[in-house]
Amino acid sequence: MRKYHSIVIIQLFILLACCKQYMPTTSTYTVWVHSDIQPVCEADRWHYKRAIEDLKNIQPHPVMAIIAGDIVQYKTSNNDYEWFIELRKQANIQYWYEIAGNHEWKNIDAYKHYIGKPSRYTVSFGNIIFILMSNERGRPPTYLSNETFEWWKHIVITNQDKTIITVTHAPLRNSKLLGTISKNHIILDSERFEKVLKKYHVDIWISGHIHMPVWLHQNSRFAPEFGNILFINVCGIRKDPTMNVESRMFFFQEGSNKLLIRLRDHESESYKTSYDINVKLRHPFTCNGCMPIMSE
Repeated sequence: MRKYHSIVIIQLFILLACCKQYMPTTSTYTVWVHSDIQPVCEADRWHYKRAIEDLKNIQPHPVMAIIAGDIVQYKTSNNDYEWFIELRKQANIQYWYEIAGNHEWKNIDAYKHYIGKPSRYTVSFGNIIFILMSNERGRPPTYLSNETFEWWKHIVITNQDKTIITVTHAPLRNSKLLGTISKNHIILDSERFEKVLKKYHVDIWISGHIHMPVWLHQNSRFAPEFGNILFINVCGIRKDPTMNVESRMFFFQEGSNKLLIRLRDHESESYKTSYDINVKLRHPFTCNGCMPIMSE
């Protein structure tokens, strides 16, 4: 009987330790990261609505949201933009940062009208700098001009004292994420960026575009050949035959270089803990109540 009690006590301690690992603290700042909303028809709008409704369960509540492209599906999507902008008011998130994917380019003027963001910009959040770059043409592969590349390169080189996170719609070719074997699923001339990553540190590269379920694995990868950067596909929040309504929550903790990234299943209102990613940032996160600041 004593042996049985000992086993129960040991299991209880293990359970408590696991819970402690997954419980964000009051000094934690949450960033909601997702992509590829693109409802195919009005009946599909419940996917994103379900995600918005589930945000009430996220603690701490997200400070900001990042969308890695493909908000809409079609050229004639004005109604979808209006629906999206109205619905997201229910999220109680003040700061939203989007980029254009290949589907926005079916009517890029509508994207510019409703979203109003420049094609490339940065967001400073404490000592983190997010570098966001929209697609610059519609058809795959993702095209980023040399001017945009040089802009990105300069920011990376001059901000090595910060945590750097890049956001694009498609990933780099040699990220080796699932689906990158297809030239339609990568950034054209990825080698430009990869050459910089071999010399200068970037912590994370966020992308979407590739609709692949996480259970197939290889939706994220630490790449030692590029300074151990984390490449992560956050697609998609649209429910597909093999995917639920899913997104990622990034938990940054004040004074810590440990970042916890969690996969949120909004339909079940739960985290899929087997897909948790623990990232060691180059610099401890410092914020002290800071708010995001956008710059072109």
